[in-house]
Amino acid sequence: MPEIFKTARKKFLIPLIIVFSFVLPLLFLILGVVIFKASNRFAQTLKEKGVNIEERLIPSQILKNKSQYHEQKIWLRGQVNLSPIVCEKKECPAEDNCCGCPNERDLYLYDAGTILKTGGQEKLKMKDIFTGKALCQRKTGSCDYNCGGWIKGALYDVYGRFFAEPAPPGWQMSLNYYFEVENKELVKKINFSENFVNFINEIKGKLQNWRSSGQYVLP
Repeated sequence: MPEIFKTARKKFLIPLIIVFSFVLPLLFLILGVVIFKASNRFAQTLKEKGVNIEERLIPSQILKNKSQYHEQKIWLRGQVNLSPIVCEKKECPAEDNCCGCPNERDLYLYDAGTILKTGGQEKLKMKDIFTGKALCQRKTGSCDYNCGGWIKGALYDVYGRFFAEPAPPGWQMSLNYYFEVENKELVKKINFSENFVNFINEIKGKLQNWRSSGQYVLP
């Protein structure tokens, strides 16, 4: 009887071993092909949308070739900085001391390292792709602005669509252009030296607020 069981077990195990020897590798091969094709389709979809998953452009590249990148969805890498805000001095209610300030404040994207070195002359204004508004909105009854978690001076990868209005007659470049942000990824926070310069600029801005002119600038 034991020999009969051994023979039966061998007859059962041999087909099972054959199945596992051929079927499992085949399943892994099929799974690998499916994953490979899916990744290729994903990369192709990004390419069709204008996304280069291997390259991050910088703002100056876009600004030098506005017509080339018009209406394209791309990734950009750059440093973020706030635009200065010019406020009108006027009688404001106690619950809103900054009623003379605009409700929106622009965020600009610069080539990394150019904010301090060149004054950030080549800057790209950013907007929210979903609302079309500036990325910073003034808080109700406050002099502060809500910028949705953006860190001033930090380095970001941003994904979105570039828009450049056609140049007016007699001009060679667009006067109205901006980048509509759909997604952002923090790459690097601001370093000590940049943070110190920002602090000095904020002090200068506060000193300007004490002037008796009809306008003042928020840092």
